Amino acid sequence: MCTEGYFCPPTLASYMEQTGCCSSSADFRRLPMEKLEQAVCKLLKPSRVAHVLGCRDTAVAMAKFWGANEEDAARAGLLHDITKALDPQQQLTLAGEYGIILNTFQQKYPKTLHALTGSLVAKHLFGENEAVVQAIRYHTTGKADMNLLEKIIYVADYMEPNRNFPGVEDLRTLAFTDLDGALKLGLTMTLELLKQQGSEVSEESREALAWLNKKG
Repeated sequence: MCTEGYFCPPTLASYMEQTGCCSSSADFRRLPMEKLEQAVCKLLKPSRVAHVLGCRDTAVAMAKFWGANEEDAARAGLLHDITKALDPQQQLTLAGEYGIILNTFQQKYPKTLHALTGSLVAKHLFGENEAVVQAIRYHTTGKADMNLLEKIIYVADYMEPNRNFPGVEDLRTLAFTDLDGALKLGLTMTLELLKQQGSEVSEESREALAWLNKKG
């Protein structure tokens, strides 16, 4: 327990203590934005801070443009990679400590688990609402019939200003003109890259793209 009253699993508690983010009297539930940013940055690898802040700022801009809750977008953007610094074995262990039974894909590709474990940490440690939790949960794979905030976090993570890859400018344009088009392009590029790498694709990503294709 990092704080009395909510669950901080041993794997997470140990990591937080190493980073100097955790104390027996700390309470991370619904931190004000400034303090949330400070706590998050302590739990990230230094090389990831710029990306996370870029994702936060991009998500807020998109939320303002598309009419989503800007605070939820900011909090989800800050927390989306909260467990990214954990290694694959720690990801597996953390999921188990939260009582999650993993499917075959998740067990085989534990590097993808940071979205799941991050959503659990956002809920159980930081006390975030369900909209924020679900946006974090699906920010890497997507899913069928995503809501507005889920789409925004997925796309913002993909094309925030620190990203640089072929097609990113098209994504940035679509992010403020055709959100479903941006989501579809992001999923298509991800699936193509995984195919080139010889990696499997999660069922959630397949279902997300199929939904968008069906929707037209």
